[in-house]
Amino acid sequence: MKKFLLWGSLILLILVTFILYYLSPFPTSDPVQVNYPDSFIITTENHFETQVINECSAFSSAYVMRHFGETKKGLELYEEFDYKLPFSGYVLPKGILDYFKDSSYDVTMYHGTFETLKTRLTEGTPIIVLVGDGLKWQHYMTVVGYDDSLHEVYFFDSLREGDENQEAPGNRTLSTDYFLSMWDNGVPIFHHVYFTTQKR
Repeated sequence: MKKFLLWGSLILLILVTFILYYLSPFPTSDPVQVNYPDSFIITTENHFETQVINECSAFSSAYVMRHFGETKKGLELYEEFDYKLPFSGYVLPKGILDYFKDSSYDVTMYHGTFETLKTRLTEGTPIIVLVGDGLKWQHYMTVVGYDDSLHEVYFFDSLREGDENQEAPGNRTLSTDYFLSMWDNGVPIFHHVYFTTQKR
């Protein structure tokens, strides 16, 4: 019996260590001082790509890298990403962090509020967010603007096949309330998460 408990404890410890390794690092609370205008959009020219299945992490990342002048494609990046879940191919946040860090970028995964997110966006770089509905689905999108008077948030969303926004920035618009409901994604620790990047 003691031997069984010892082996069971050892297996549990290995499993917990494995899970923590793949989930880490955890998001840090954003310390930025809130300060943003009523509306803001990123005007740098970029283009949209449509993902195939679960490559949203790479397509969102490629969009950010094109903002910095690199000619990156989502599917090419996806082949280079690590920390993919078996069967689904979904990339854990660690995969995004490691790819950017290995590609001469400073990247930080924050946990914050809509106010801190908007403040970060006004620094001028698109921001990747994680939205979803618990274990049903999770999805990375890239924020490119907002308008508080219209209660709208503008995104690049690689699930969309075209530009739904016409004159508005990005290729998808969500109401602020709907975005916030998706951003509260039902994943403990990883809800209200966003990634900021800077070129080194």
